[in-house]
Amino acid sequence: MFEDFLSLVSKPGRYINSEINATHKDLSHVKTKVCLFFPDTYEVGMSHLGLRILYDILNGRDDTACERVFSPWLDYEQRLSSAGRPLRSLESNEPLTKFDIIGITLQYELSYSNILAGLRLAEIPLHTVDRTDNHPIIVAGGPCAVNPEPLSAFIDAFFIGDGEEAVHQIIELRQQHPGRFAYLKALSQSEGFYVPILGKKNVRRRIVRDLESAHYPNKPIVPLMKPIHDRISIEVARGCIRGCRFCQAGVIYRPYRERSPELIKSLVSESLHCTGYDELSLASLSSGDYSDIQPLMQDIAETYHDDRLSLSLPSLRIGTLTSGMIQAIAAVRKTGFTLAPEAGTERLRAVINKPVSDADLMSAARLIFSNGWSVLKLYFMIGLPTETNEDLDGIINLAHKLLTLGRSVSKRHIQINITISTFVPKPHTPFQWFSQATREEIKFKQSYLAQGLRQNGIVLKPHSPEMSLLESAFARGDSRIGPVIEEAVRLGCRFDGWSECFDIAKWEQAFHKYGLTPELYTSRRFEQEEALPWDYVHVGVTKTHLQREYRRALDAKITENCRIQCESCGLGCPEGGSERLGRPSNRIPDSQKTSRVTITRHRDSTEISRRSRIRMKFTKSGRMRFLSHLDLMTLFQRATSRAEIPVAFSQGFNPHPKIAFGPALSVGIESLSEYLDVETTHIVDLLLLKSLLNDTLPEGIRIVQADVIPSKTPSLSGSISRYSYGVQMPEKYWNEIEARVSVFLSNTSVLVANGEGQKNIRQCIEAIEISGDINHPGVSIILVDRERIKPRIQDVVAQLFAVKLEQLHLFGITRTGMFYQSEGCWKNPLEVS
Repeated sequence: MFEDFLSLVSKPGRYINSEINATHKDLSHVKTKVCLFFPDTYEVGMSHLGLRILYDILNGRDDTACERVFSPWLDYEQRLSSAGRPLRSLESNEPLTKFDIIGITLQYELSYSNILAGLRLAEIPLHTVDRTDNHPIIVAGGPCAVNPEPLSAFIDAFFIGDGEEAVHQIIELRQQHPGRFAYLKALSQSEGFYVPILGKKNVRRRIVRDLESAHYPNKPIVPLMKPIHDRISIEVARGCIRGCRFCQAGVIYRPYRERSPELIKSLVSESLHCTGYDELSLASLSSGDYSDIQPLMQDIAETYHDDRLSLSLPSLRIGTLTSGMIQAIAAVRKTGFTLAPEAGTERLRAVINKPVSDADLMSAARLIFSNGWSVLKLYFMIGLPTETNEDLDGIINLAHKLLTLGRSVSKRHIQINITISTFVPKPHTPFQWFSQATREEIKFKQSYLAQGLRQNGIVLKPHSPEMSLLESAFARGDSRIGPVIEEAVRLGCRFDGWSECFDIAKWEQAFHKYGLTPELYTSRRFEQEEALPWDYVHVGVTKTHLQREYRRALDAKITENCRIQCESCGLGCPEGGSERLGRPSNRIPDSQKTSRVTITRHRDSTEISRRSRIRMKFTKSGRMRFLSHLDLMTLFQRATSRAEIPVAFSQGFNPHPKIAFGPALSVGIESLSEYLDVETTHIVDLLLLKSLLNDTLPEGIRIVQADVIPSKTPSLSGSISRYSYGVQMPEKYWNEIEARVSVFLSNTSVLVANGEGQKNIRQCIEAIEISGDINHPGVSIILVDRERIKPRIQDVVAQLFAVKLEQLHLFGITRTGMFYQSEGCWKNPLEVS
């Protein structure tokens, strides 16, 4: 992490480390060093549950240290490249070349360019044939590994399957075989591993049969910057009993396995205690299919009612939704509710094996609207096999009916958000033989839907046809795709899953260089008898079963879920098809037991009899100066929860903790004098409060003072209007600083840019004085808000030293005080009565 230019890049919180529950080991004291590389931004990678699990397993070993790295955003990458600096790990800032193993997550095909860009930025040879014993071993796993061909020239070893047990073998074999070739050979002889350089061979997916005993982190990392999914996520089940024919995850994560309610509640208890999160996700491919989902949800909702825990099910099948589940989810806050009909008509839903009737959908929507939701999100897919315009009309008709229903049930403003994705034929699914719709066809379908859904209250969000085209080309690709990816990276392709970065013209140029087109892979319909590029990867489900499902799709025939009827897919599930499929015994394994299995959460009602308003002064220094004000607010909310401070909550539709901050501090500036107010439900010991918070806050944030203030005291943000700063400057300004300050203060106008042109901030500059000593002089600056003008210290320093804003990282700026005016005097915010 290079602090000298962090203030110059967007979202520097991606790179600052220091998260709660992160692991930091002395790399010189371990046998094996692993760096997990997630080829997307920090906020995307830290939302990935698999990364957290592997990180926890590896750091649980005394002989291993595991660190993380994420794809740097374009501005950070550009500065690394310009400075000739390699990509380094997050925890210890170690170059990636110093690690023994780099583990790459293959979560999404459109991250492939980031993988090559990251390896190049890390100064690791892109091609496995060019690496020596001095380079890390590159191991890749994840859902995209089930077709290794496109990346086969760049990855040393692919792992296919569940990684909780295999990750130990990866470490132990590395310690036994320090030589590169010997290690790769040993991996290739182990179940679940494919080493391309040793030639193609049949590889069988590795499966963790008992989810109950599978490792799970009970102290998840709490990111300092808000990730995409900012919550505790507990995997309640793995696999799926349904068998949607387009869904790759439903095939490659079979068989269906569940965790016991007892273990889930234990993990919830410990995770909430050590993170401070107020949102919990019960995760699986279809959370509603969990055997005890309703009593589990109701138990959790009741237990954490006073903590205002928000409960969500990220993947909820329409037919599994019940009134009890809705009420458990609705207990705290309501934003949007998501359902995925996938297709607009019952006929097409039968084709994809998602037997949801229109009546089921309307019934679920009525339940959702009547319980207080005003925004309903719907996911549909276009370009599915056998789709017609009637199926598109089905989407349009459903949207209008749902809008009408919502308005009849609720008095609130109803909004229907419809996301339209494009069908991508994925390997190892019954639909792998179908071709993808052409760009022209998809654009026509999107335009058709846009016209039919043009109504207030309906918002349509279509996915890029070009992105889906590239995703399909990679998903169905062979080894010829590898050079195309390499050329696209050379042309500047990065973050292809981000619309602001995606450039199909560059990809078409890269394909053209090698005499290929994306359509060569996307528009081809495979014959069922022909060999497919990924046939040597065996995921457990037989090709015979997939072919049978393909034929049933053409006949629009439903295949029952595994609990009702076992279809002999090839996995040989014990008790196949019975009601107990995948259910664990009601026990908690010793390895998962925690010291805090239960926490008393309900507070006595007498606690709210005497509320207190507490004002705290804190410092913000070191890497924490790069934390945004919004992320700082979230940090404190979770710190008070971890410290079990009895914070009061607001009333109303969306209750929130009563924590209020002073004026925001710009990213990159340190402070010795920041303030926040906290309202508690009853009187607390101030010394204990300060100690508890400092114990749970990260290094760089420290509470230095806390006092009880009158409840009617004006708010921090509304009363503070005077600020003092200290500025340390580069040595070249030392001899001229007195003259520079004198000339600057003699000006009657100091113009700085704002959104509407320029503004004169001279009247806001109360004083500038020389500070420090003759050997290390600095300046002290006092600024005051005037009418509607709020001066920024960055603008003052830039004008004073005649530098651009991009050069301010050369100056050390610290906020030393904030003040409010009372009876004609300036006072610090703790001087209240």
